[in-house]
Amino acid sequence: MKRVIAILSIYGLLLCIFFLSLIEVTTLVGYHNFFTAGELFAWITANPNETSDIAQYCMRFILPYYVICLLTFALIGWGIWSLIRNSKTIIAGSIVLLLLLPFVIPSSPANIFKGGYYVWRQIRNIRQHRNDNIYFKYNATRSHVPDQREIYVLAIGESVRYKNISINKNYDRETTPLLSRQTNLCLYSDYYANATLTQHALPMLLTGITPNHFEEHFKRKTIAAAFYEVGFKTALISHHAQLMNNGNHDYLAKDFDTLVFVAHDSLIVPEINKLAKSNEKLFIVTHYFGNHLAYTNRTEDCLVWRPDYNADPTISNDSALLNAYDNSLLYTDRMLSEAIESLQEAKCIAAWLFVSDHGEYINGNICGHGFSYSPQKDEYHIPLMVWCSDEYKVVHPEKVANAIKHQGTPICADYVFLSVLDMADIRIDSTLQQEGMSIFEKQLKYKDRTLLLPDGERSIIL
Repeated sequence: MKRVIAILSIYGLLLCIFFLSLIEVTTLVGYHNFFTAGELFAWITANPNETSDIAQYCMRFILPYYVICLLTFALIGWGIWSLIRNSKTIIAGSIVLLLLLPFVIPSSPANIFKGGYYVWRQIRNIRQHRNDNIYFKYNATRSHVPDQREIYVLAIGESVRYKNISINKNYDRETTPLLSRQTNLCLYSDYYANATLTQHALPMLLTGITPNHFEEHFKRKTIAAAFYEVGFKTALISHHAQLMNNGNHDYLAKDFDTLVFVAHDSLIVPEINKLAKSNEKLFIVTHYFGNHLAYTNRTEDCLVWRPDYNADPTISNDSALLNAYDNSLLYTDRMLSEAIESLQEAKCIAAWLFVSDHGEYINGNICGHGFSYSPQKDEYHIPLMVWCSDEYKVVHPEKVANAIKHQGTPICADYVFLSVLDMADIRIDSTLQQEGMSIFEKQLKYKDRTLLLPDGERSIIL
């Protein structure tokens, strides 16, 4: 009996290793990388819909490997059962050892446990966040307060890579026809993200913390607090699957006066219009579902390039994922253009800054982001765009001229926080304010562009 219990215990442990190995197989086949701590955090903090979309994408390519794994482990079970029955001991033992090797050699258990510790630490920091920054203040000031209505928007996209937007004039597909026709719009051609995972990029964008000090963002309030200190009403409009996906990111939302969570990106502009009618000084962060895997965020009239990964799932074609991605970009173009037009129609001092959290890697039947310690350029070379109203140009002609001048300057996400504040002519405490870190300044300070790796701890210079 003791022999049976011991062997079954070992089999149970091996079963756990097997399931961990399935996760490793998923990332190795789907993303050509071993499992990472950031990936585990992304899966745990994702909402069910997001997890389902990613799982469905993975299963299309991983299912044959899963079947092989299950058959293999069934043979392992037969071998162990043979050992319990004291029959064919040598043969069964040899089979078990040979079949276990592929599951023991990969770094699955070590990766999972290391990733689990990282996730535990991040969730602990999130829960302590409110206490850690309760007394934090930006000591924000404005040198001049216009007597006109003002609206400033920080728009954050999802998985938009620079080379696929036709507004850059180097892409053969017209994926951004509406943005290309917008006046007063600046596109920055050499802008890099500071992370390739949303849960890393977003906190840094909203708090101004850099990759080398990522966990310091838990001690700060978001940019909304700085606007609030100088008299602005603040609002967050987010797709429910993004910022407030399952409660683990809500710590980034608590500094806003108004929280609006929508079921679809098309509902963001109506919410902007409602807020604009009732507030004289308004700061809004809009967070889009955008071009999230598996690129389902579009309407039928945006189904231009075929075969599309979602519309034509039975067709095996290396371009199907790229087509689906570009179709979703066409829809994002519409959403962003509608936001600009709504601000234009407000007839007030208004400025809008758009940036994606990260890019996307697409190569044949493989796509994704954030799971590699040697990220592709497509994962971090992303668009930064700035638009301003005619009324804004009258009040801030020098800022507009400076923003246009820097369109080709190498910059990164480290510049976004102070640029958005400077866009509204806001300065913060001297210990936090850095000269030359706003695209609205005359001279930009040179800065190494660093990227936070998926473990949330190490960074590389790009």
